[in-house]
Amino acid sequence: MNLQICVPYRKCPFNCPTCIANGRKRFDNLYKEDEKKYIDTLKKEAINYDGFVLTGDTDPTLNKNWLEDISKILYHYCNGGKIELQTRNYNLNNYDLTFIGVLSYSITNLSDYLKAWKFRKLSTGINRLVILLTKDFNILNVDTFNTMGFEQITFKVLHLSNDVETNEYIKTNRMEDYTNIYEIVKHYNGTNVSVRIDENCQDSENRYKIFRSNGKIYNNWEEE
Repeated sequence: MNLQICVPYRKCPFNCPTCIANGRKRFDNLYKEDEKKYIDTLKKEAINYDGFVLTGDTDPTLNKNWLEDISKILYHYCNGGKIELQTRNYNLNNYDLTFIGVLSYSITNLSDYLKAWKFRKLSTGINRLVILLTKDFNILNVDTFNTMGFEQITFKVLHLSNDVETNEYIKTNRMEDYTNIYEIVKHYNGTNVSVRIDENCQDSENRYKIFRSNGKIYNNWEEE
């Protein structure tokens, strides 16, 4: 089981129209209020998990100090557990990713997918492309799909949020027929590229717990 560690909230500039975090409650920022207490609490909790995902209701790269501090602490303190960074930021040239074991980019449209081969990649570690399945990707099939140099690909089915406007966009723009996507997954089975489809990323049971910015553990994303 892994621990999803949420970056303290800042308004996100990426404005992804499918963002599952839209409409969620905002939590206190213990890292800012009492950094020592935040880190001590995280250390105490983290020893119970074998992997960590830096994520949240905004992009983790918006707080560079938090990202670099927490990844370093986890790497040295938590028995070598793999640390994954989930981001929509495609320009990471000025970030220290020394302690990141999995670099995971979210792709929301075809234009970004076509330039994904240029994104910064880890020289040692796993590079993952997460493709959110909007109608933009209806063109993908076994013949047109390209891994863009990534070792792992995750196709993510869109789910509704707590925000009315976001949900209207998702209902209008989400992919409806996943036949070609499953064919792509099947095609790469047994190859050196891992390709999968995530039908419900919000299902946390037996998969992960959540460490919110207030320093408390939650069982799922809806828990307050």
